[in-house]
Amino acid sequence: MSKSSGTDLFERLTLWVARSLEKRPSICDVHLSHLPPAQRHQLVTWEQRNSCLLPDDLKHFYLTSDGLLLRWSVKLDENSMPVGRMEINSITDVKKLAGEKPSTTSNNGLEMIDYDSEEEDNVCDHPHFDQRSCVFELDPCDGHGKVCLVYKDTKPGTAAPRIPEVWFLDRALRWHFLAPTFTHYFRLMLMHLGLPQWQYVFTDIGLTPQAKQWFNMYAPERALVSGELGIDPDSHTTGPIPTIKLDAAKVFKNKTERKVKSGTQQSQKRRLASAAKPLSGHPGSRSAVSTSSAKLR
Repeated sequence: MSKSSGTDLFERLTLWVARSLEKRPSICDVHLSHLPPAQRHQLVTWEQRNSCLLPDDLKHFYLTSDGLLLRWSVKLDENSMPVGRMEINSITDVKKLAGEKPSTTSNNGLEMIDYDSEEEDNVCDHPHFDQRSCVFELDPCDGHGKVCLVYKDTKPGTAAPRIPEVWFLDRALRWHFLAPTFTHYFRLMLMHLGLPQWQYVFTDIGLTPQAKQWFNMYAPERALVSGELGIDPDSHTTGPIPTIKLDAAKVFKNKTERKVKSGTQQSQKRRLASAAKPLSGHPGSRSAVSTSSAKLR
């Protein structure tokens, strides 16, 4: 594959978001890494090792590019500061975070957080760290949390569900739903331009003051939706995001009516004033008539 065709492929894969970023004010150093596609045997090996089938959309993504990394900076005075980052792990780095049977020899111990007895009624819809879910890391989020591929309702000895969901695990080890499929998540990531901590828009924690400033500069519509319209972060709806539509004719209706009324009143006053004003110096005026009468006498 030539360099030009590879560049075009990656730009189409990311919906030309890199070109859009380059046109925005103060953004610089937009870098989209060109990663080679994963081999099919790598995907098969991953599925066999983890007893999980990759969804078709994610499999097609990895057969096109073995991961994704797009970074961009903002120029401040004479220096540039890294701000945006979009990342998806390569297939070899999609590691299992949870889904093992609790044991004293486990390294991470995450499964001990919500491990309960088998007799307990499982009414929670969020992922678990024990055998009830299989969790894999998609994006390390630069240390602010983890975006995870989650297979829910798994059972030992059986294959995991074919279509996993995408969830966000914050630093307090709390789960927040992001998207029902990888394709939905990928579009969501591009929509937020890889802004810092953008996943927290879908949590009850919210954005930090610094992150809000970046949103106001480069994604004000997303800040408006998350801050003023109040999206429910635990909602699993995937419908269109509500927007505010303004009708200029209705908004400025009162002002237009005032201008028309004031203009009509002023024109009426001018006509009344001109009708009542004496025509001084005119032959038909009152002074001219009185002078003519005096001369005739």
